[in-house]
Amino acid sequence: MKKAVAALLFSLSAALSPLTASAEGVPTLDKARTAVLITDPQNDFLREDGKLYKLLADNLKELNTIENIKALMKTSKKADVTLAVDPLVYTALDNNWANAGALQRQLLDMKALHRTSLSDPKGFEGSGADFYEPYKQYIFDGKTVVVAPHKMYGPESNDLIYQLRSRGIDTVVLGGMVANLCVDSHMRALMENGFKVYVVKDAVAAPGADAYKAALVNYGMIANGVLTTAEAVQALTQ
Repeated sequence: MKKAVAALLFSLSAALSPLTASAEGVPTLDKARTAVLITDPQNDFLREDGKLYKLLADNLKELNTIENIKALMKTSKKADVTLAVDPLVYTALDNNWANAGALQRQLLDMKALHRTSLSDPKGFEGSGADFYEPYKQYIFDGKTVVVAPHKMYGPESNDLIYQLRSRGIDTVVLGGMVANLCVDSHMRALMENGFKVYVVKDAVAAPGADAYKAALVNYGMIANGVLTTAEAVQALTQ
């Protein structure tokens, strides 16, 4: 009986332990059918004066997230792999939502990731909703797919799935903000829609160690693989 219980516990532990490329080797990617996707690469998350930065600061520094995201973007350009970014943006009209979730309501009330409207450039440049400055050279090169903002956590409310499918993309290398929220939700939605997804575990960040560990458990159970930035760069360039 004790052996059976021990075997069961070992199996559960293995299932809950995030898979890494080292278990199956670095994946071989068809570059023409692969996209690097970064969620929410914006000032409120990544700049030190951002409204949400302090929640993520420890994880960002521990993982070297900001530089790792930059490495993924830079590699996608060098390897001629599609780069897509999916921002989270709220506007003044969104304040009228009757059924905003708990965190959504907080973000709306504090005007995080906020701009007056999507059609009004006034006050947007350098704001919390704007893209993190060091990434703009990759985002605004005329080749990056910048999809319409999502409004909760996943891409169900925007055009990401359509944009990827229309380009023949069926594999996504995923990183960005926030590990246990938008990254997790994008991973799930993409998997549900038949994409192959590799999450880059040190190109994300979460509000604390527990949230990060929870995200890793989900990545390991749901995604096709969990990579380090070094492994993702190798997969994209080999």
